[in-house]
Amino acid sequence: MRLRNRSLTRWGAVAVAGVLAVGLVGCSSGDSGDGGDEHKLTLQGTEVTLPSNPQRIISVHNAGTQALIEVGAGDRLVAAATMDTPMVPPANREAYAKIKNKIDGTAPAETLTQYDPDLIVTIDAGDPGANKDLAALAPTAIMKIRGTERTDWEGRTKSAAAILGTTDKFDALQEKLKRRQISIKTTYADVLTKVKVTVLDSHEPGEIYVAGTKSMIGDLFGQAGVVFADSVTGDGTAPDTNPGEFTASPERLGQFLDADAIFVASDFDGGHNALQRQLLNNPLLKSSKKPVFGLGTVTISSFAQADYMLDQLEKALSELQGTQR
Repeated sequence: MRLRNRSLTRWGAVAVAGVLAVGLVGCSSGDSGDGGDEHKLTLQGTEVTLPSNPQRIISVHNAGTQALIEVGAGDRLVAAATMDTPMVPPANREAYAKIKNKIDGTAPAETLTQYDPDLIVTIDAGDPGANKDLAALAPTAIMKIRGTERTDWEGRTKSAAAILGTTDKFDALQEKLKRRQISIKTTYADVLTKVKVTVLDSHEPGEIYVAGTKSMIGDLFGQAGVVFADSVTGDGTAPDTNPGEFTASPERLGQFLDADAIFVASDFDGGHNALQRQLLNNPLLKSSKKPVFGLGTVTISSFAQADYMLDQLEKALSELQGTQR
């Protein structure tokens, strides 16, 4: 049985209630469409029941799309939220391009019925009503990207692997990342003991964004031996939703420049949007004479993205190492 008109079935009524109760939602029992029998999974600390072999997955946010790509979703990922090519890490671009249907991830749930999903992957941000509508359409897994789970991008990829039954792929990716972080920490030990960094971006006009020790990039870089500037070692501006992330007016940028090296966010081609260019041209940054390096985006959705960011870190450390000799 296909899952069109799920809102008229037993699943629809149960799922609408369940999406509010647990954060990640699965089938209640029995009917799983064409996704095979149901089974229980633990996704980011929450036990859910989902189809055991989903074949027609829709991802409405990049956080789910990149994770699913990396752990082998392949042609089971029948539709995914549209992303501009420079915002997809190079290592995942070919797989992303092969997804047949690109969608507006914020479009009404009923627009997705044409793809006949047996599983929808979404996130816990935005309008809660939207996720209720998705849950009425098909079994829905909600990736947690807020609060204490915001930095847990590896947990989201692990959840994608659990959904697909490919935990071996996740384990291999995680082990490779850990080896690389250890290698960076060892190779650049001398410069890492002398340099503190800060990470800058801008998401809104008249506002700067700074990622610190407790952010997801703080965790990624920290495990590679990076020490962040003293100004960004705290909990952040809104720790309940965005731990380790700071926002301020551009006039206050100077208070975050107590670093020896500055990373400024970009796309994965090294390009900057208008707000990032304004940030780079901020007189406080320019007059600081601090070395500025590229980065990629400040949030992490995949191991490919983490690898790109570590590439930029290694380039910066190599350059800094040369200037200190």
